[in-house]
Amino acid sequence: MKSTLPTFRGKTVSFSTAESTLAIESPQFQEQGGRLFVVGTIPRGATTSDWAIGVPCAVAWSAVMDYMVFDSVEDYRKRLAKSRRKK
Repeated sequence: MKSTLPTFRGKTVSFSTAESTLAIESPQFQEQGGRLFVVGTIPRGATTSDWAIGVPCAVAWSAVMDYMVFDSVEDYRKRLAKSRRKK
């Protein structure tokens, strides 16, 4: 079976690992130090008080347990705001 990587071009993706959840805007795959990472930037709304907006970030693909793909950063923000209102 041939293994293929998903394409996240133009999307915002929320990745879950055993330790945390990280949203990444326009993620792309990149090899670093012999390991595969998903790299991009932190979107508005993804961190408490938005202290990390636009900061480059990476998550090891091997650590990803699951992920959710949003059509755009606006879609991600809208859904995140809706979930926070219900609490």
